Amino acid sequence: MSSPDPNPAPRSRAPIADVAGQASAVAALEKVAAEMQAARSEGRMAIKIALEDIAGNYLSRDRVALDEAEMEVLTASLRSRGQQTPIEVVEIEGGKYGLISGFRRVQALRAMADTGEGPNHALAFVRHPEDASDAYTAMVEENEIRVGLSYFERARIVVKAVQHGVFASERTALQTLFASASRPRRSKIGSFMLLVSAFEDHLRFPEAISERLGLQLSRAMTQDAGFTLRICEALRKTPAQTAEAEIALMDLRLLK
Repeated sequence: MSSPDPNPAPRSRAPIADVAGQASAVAALEKVAAEMQAARSEGRMAIKIALEDIAGNYLSRDRVALDEAEMEVLTASLRSRGQQTPIEVVEIEGGKYGLISGFRRVQALRAMADTGEGPNHALAFVRHPEDASDAYTAMVEENEIRVGLSYFERARIVVKAVQHGVFASERTALQTLFASASRPRRSKIGSFMLLVSAFEDHLRFPEAISERLGLQLSRAMTQDAGFTLRICEALRKTPAQTAEAEIALMDLRLLK
């Protein structure tokens, strides 16, 4: 009787086991790919978008001016830590993306890219607003949370949204865009809407108008039919070089 082979050849796996293992691996990869695609399509996953493909003028921006000191702080943060918070965009024609929120971040990233200090892309969530009103609301909410707007800037976006046909009336626009604001705050925004309609083309520093001055101007406009014209004429004749000078000019007209 022959002795057993001390080094027997290993038994090969059954073909069905290999096929089953491969099928399982493929199924797992397909599941991961599907989940990633769903996350992207639902706006839950940030993607990289070239800065040149981001249209900053997709919406009328609510922010009138960018504070230089705030931009320096933001830029310093982007340099040291990178972009921590994605912007929000919506897909538009031509492979481009319309900017919904994150205007300051995009401006800072573009400035850094121009000087070679940063990448030429931004991290973004791709949103799918049902209509333009949703996009405007998202922009306003983001700025209200992160950096408070001036009353003039709040009022301006209401007026612009109506002018662009996003809302049928200023009342609807105000109540929708600032639904989370208190009733007194919405009332003040409504008062500033008079200033936007009358003075936007004449003012160089509208964001500098304080709450007190804005309400006084609004009250004077409703009480005196000629007040608006006098302010516009004064601003036209004496273009202010500083915010302080422009405010002083309007303060002076209130006293007359």
